[in-house]
Amino acid sequence: MNRHSITLPTFFKSGMIFQRDKEIHIYGDAAPLAAIAADFYSADSSASGRLHPILSGKAHADTSGHFLLTLPPLPASESLSLQIYVENTGEPPILLTDISFGDIWIAAGQSNMEFFLKYDKDFEAVSRLPRNPEIHMFNMPQQAFCGHSSHNRSGYGYWFRDDDSAVNTFSAPAYSFAREIQKAAGIPIGIIGCNWGGSSASAWVPEEVLQKPPLDTYLKAYEDAVRDTCSDAIREVSLAGWTFEDSLQHSIAFEPLLYGMSRAEQLIYMKEHETDPVIPMGPYNFNRPCGLYEQMLSALIPFSIKGVLWYQGESDAGELAPMYDKLLSGLIRAWRSNWQDNFPFLLVQLAPFGEWLSCDSKGYAIVREKQELTASTLPDVFLTGIMDLGSYYDIHPKEKMEVGRRLALLARGHVYGEPILCDSPKAVSASLTEEGTILVSFAHAEGLNPGKGSSDFLLHTEGKDPQSVPPAAVKINDTDVILTPPDTLSLTDGPCSVSLGYRDYAEIHLQNAAGLTALPFQLPVQRRSL
Repeated sequence: MNRHSITLPTFFKSGMIFQRDKEIHIYGDAAPLAAIAADFYSADSSASGRLHPILSGKAHADTSGHFLLTLPPLPASESLSLQIYVENTGEPPILLTDISFGDIWIAAGQSNMEFFLKYDKDFEAVSRLPRNPEIHMFNMPQQAFCGHSSHNRSGYGYWFRDDDSAVNTFSAPAYSFAREIQKAAGIPIGIIGCNWGGSSASAWVPEEVLQKPPLDTYLKAYEDAVRDTCSDAIREVSLAGWTFEDSLQHSIAFEPLLYGMSRAEQLIYMKEHETDPVIPMGPYNFNRPCGLYEQMLSALIPFSIKGVLWYQGESDAGELAPMYDKLLSGLIRAWRSNWQDNFPFLLVQLAPFGEWLSCDSKGYAIVREKQELTASTLPDVFLTGIMDLGSYYDIHPKEKMEVGRRLALLARGHVYGEPILCDSPKAVSASLTEEGTILVSFAHAEGLNPGKGSSDFLLHTEGKDPQSVPPAAVKINDTDVILTPPDTLSLTDGPCSVSLGYRDYAEIHLQNAAGLTALPFQLPVQRRSL
């Protein structure tokens, strides 16, 4: 039996897609100091005899057996094959077929990025759309610890196209994004899903990000959790927990929650499952600091990519919400540094949410503010708002195809250079007019309109009797919104401010001509100088 001495990352498989117009990185492990070679062939060349490759390269493994073979870029193309082999050994090559070059995006985050297409509100309509063979998808196997391999559903660990049933268990927002971008760019598009429901951003960073205050809070909490725990005991309890977590029984019971349950149904579910096994924080918990970076993301480095889609933050609300900008910016800087590539990040701001199972939305307003701060501070980081797509009793909004459309608008405008309206409206100033109204001016507000519902504007006064009340009237004037205060509210007695959707649960339907809803804000009201 022929055996290969080369081990490649799990996503190096037939049907894969490489990033166009960037260096090609082929890497893995082999015997120490082994001479590794790679050849790309076009569809009309003979791969079997390694004749006339269109691109070839060589590299030597280091003393530990790791190798990195770098080749010059190729343009967008399809129907290639790739052979990777050890020279001068007679060992048969690893042959990968149906290879394409295009743009690759990583779809990262927690459950709202992982959210399967089959749960989407528009799944039936999407299922009737023509299939697009130019979209390549891959779900990174979810691995909580070294040796953990059972937490995977169908569609994990291999490349598939739009006509494969595995698309039903692929990220809905990422799939929608891919359809939009492929149509606009006209090239093959690859999406690598690298996500896990319930994960903190602290699980997706290398340890150096968490070593300094205030982010060392995450490491200290982990150390406190495991300090007095026997390693054998935590292993036994954890593996028992994973046996349950990975079981078909658990998946069947949990699935109705993702389709959507009323609050009453959720309370019944919690009562019925209150004795289910749990996996304690420790070396077998998927959400431990740095765990998913080490077990999942690191395998993708330094594979060239176009950029990252990031939908996460729910698990970092609550007490730690005020440091989320530091955590998210630390993640972005670390990924870019370790990839040695300043690729773009496209962020989804958290949707409105009240309570779901035992979760609540405490700190969501702060996380949204920190997401916007990160996007406005770091280069090539862009944010889209979805304050019109939430649900009070469901942490998983069901209109994920629309989320993907909004991410695609960001990419088309900021990454692919299309002259389109692609950003969510953003308030830039609020001032008190001579008529006693408040004028709020917006950027990215062409075609500003009220959308399909009301928007939660509030006027706030300070002083002895602080008040927060809705305006008596809201009027849109081009790219401005004019707010009329109620007669009972005086805006002249002290400092005042205006907010839109700046609460843990609030709705915003104010939108621009591209159907992008305004970002939440709270701004001081400026008075005209005399």
